[in-house]
Amino acid sequence: MKLKADLIVVNANIITMDPKKPKASALAAKSFKIIAVGGNDMVMDLLPHAKRVMDLGGQTVVPGFVDAHTHLTTTGIRSTQADLTKATSPQEAVQALKAYAKSAKPKNWIIGWGYDESGWKTKRYLTLRDLDKVSTRQPVAAIRIDGHLTSVNSLGLEKTGVDLGHRGVEKDDEGNPTGVLKEIDEVSNKIRGTPHEIQNAIVAGTRIAASYGITTAIDNVAQGYLREIREVEHRNEMSSRIVVNIPLNQLNHLLKLGITTGMGTPLTRIGALKIFMDGSIGARTAAVFNPYKGQKENLGELLIEKKQLVKILKKAIAGRIQTAIHAIGDRAIETVISAFEELSDTEKDLVREQRHRLEHAEMISEEQIRRAVTLGIILSMQPNFVAKWQHEGGLYYQRLHKERVENMNTFRLALDNGARMCFGSDGMPLGPLYGIQAATTHPNPKVRITVEEALRCYTMESAYASFIEHTVGSIRVGNRADFVVLSNDILATPPQRINDIEIEMTVMGGEVVYTKNRAS
Repeated sequence: MKLKADLIVVNANIITMDPKKPKASALAAKSFKIIAVGGNDMVMDLLPHAKRVMDLGGQTVVPGFVDAHTHLTTTGIRSTQADLTKATSPQEAVQALKAYAKSAKPKNWIIGWGYDESGWKTKRYLTLRDLDKVSTRQPVAAIRIDGHLTSVNSLGLEKTGVDLGHRGVEKDDEGNPTGVLKEIDEVSNKIRGTPHEIQNAIVAGTRIAASYGITTAIDNVAQGYLREIREVEHRNEMSSRIVVNIPLNQLNHLLKLGITTGMGTPLTRIGALKIFMDGSIGARTAAVFNPYKGQKENLGELLIEKKQLVKILKKAIAGRIQTAIHAIGDRAIETVISAFEELSDTEKDLVREQRHRLEHAEMISEEQIRRAVTLGIILSMQPNFVAKWQHEGGLYYQRLHKERVENMNTFRLALDNGARMCFGSDGMPLGPLYGIQAATTHPNPKVRITVEEALRCYTMESAYASFIEHTVGSIRVGNRADFVVLSNDILATPPQRINDIEIEMTVMGGEVVYTKNRAS
């Protein structure tokens, strides 16, 4: 063999996710790409000239994980905010914010993220009365874990400038705002950081992703973040690749500039147009056919009517722009699928080619799955939601009736009906191993999938959903040298122990971007 390699891996248990060569023990890479995959003997001639040789002693290697739906930039931003994920009561959340406030700059927002009242004894959102205890001199915001609801203090409510008549402004029995704000974009715009802070957040977010073995993240970003991501790329400070999903309000700009899905570089690519059809189950804003528990009149919020969605789809399809449509409730899912069904035959042919996506689909029925498959719509789902909320006493059971909950997140039905299904985390939390464990230990045994199927959904299928399956998502010649070294064989580990597996090392483009206990 006359090739020269920059990196050689030997004595490994390589799960390639390449159906033509599913297992290997060695690989070689040069100039970011894999040039050989096979047995140890295949790379022996390359050893004398290799810049780096990794003898893994039988450790397991899998392709770099591809998180199909996340908020990587937001994850970086949240790493600088008060962590409310561990709070077990409103009082603990307030104390965490108070501790964080001691280091906050005067006049700046005091921001905390990740509270989840579904695990609290009181089962209530934080209110302005709670947050006024943190500060009355500085605006305070506490973001719920799903990002669809923000609680603010009295000054924060004033600073947002939100119209108090907005349907997302929760009020008490006397008509006074409680400080709970649902599905209001102006709030996130008000607490947005400076360009420098956003760039630092992107660097932090990609490092966090690498620590979980994620080498490619499909990032749902806010308006203007693409510029900051590109700046970080120019500085050569990215520890993972980013596919950028663009907000709906930028559609006309994309069309005018002729920007299409897939444009970009190996590190930063244009992804889909992100469209919100409804909210979340936690905020009781996911659009459902049957009312939420204890709220007989509440069917959630359908943010876009079908007629308007059809127009958006036609424009996106004509402009060769993939769509990623957030739809959680069964009513929202039905609206999306029926909107696609109203397209012309020519447009429907392009839907499959352009790989349009349905995000979350938590309440999708088998009949809706079959219709989505017929249309060629990809199901982008988040198995970590199962572990967090689909258990007795969990969020789903608090918000919805039992018979509805038992048939949610139906991964097995999706695959058995021929769906292309990819997995993402939505950042709740990041962690493909956590999601793989959840998908394979679903409380409903009938919809569990195998570890190998779940691994494929977090690698090859997620790559396919973003048109990058020929460069990432599997370990084969010609692909980018993106791979993860695991502490245990994922295929031999009991499903209920998969999240105990540790990420030993993450390699992107042949470069080590993370090692356990030390980011590279």
